[in-house]
Amino acid sequence: MYDDTMDDTQRGGLVERAAFPATEAAVAEARRWLRKLLAGHSCTDDAVLLLSETFTNSVVHTRSAAVGVVLIVDGDGGVQIEVIDEGAETSPCVCRHAERGDLTESGRGVRLLRALSSRWGFFEESPRCVVWFALDRPVGGR
Repeated sequence: MYDDTMDDTQRGGLVERAAFPATEAAVAEARRWLRKLLAGHSCTDDAVLLLSETFTNSVVHTRSAAVGVVLIVDGDGGVQIEVIDEGAETSPCVCRHAERGDLTESGRGVRLLRALSSRWGFFEESPRCVVWFALDRPVGGR
């Protein structure tokens, strides 16, 4: 999880940060930013998909003017991404699609986090909320 008291050398590995406006257009910008940073990494596609989902949730469900993204690539090639917003009235939850139908447009973000990430979570530190996920590099991955 993101800790403001740690400097980049304490985290180990590559750390990149960016802030984007909390707009629908910025979701694509954040995806391009991450894809460029993770070019050639075995986790790129999953990382970009999960960033897109979590960033979109920040735009749609929070009162944020901006959304921050932190990328951490550890020495073993594992990836952790943190999406930081200004919080909302609700917390991330797993929605029940069986009741609403599998073709609904919303409610899949947390299900994708659970399915694709090695670990994920969130924490709230008023006034911000951080949703994070980790993708372990597959054995023999690039």
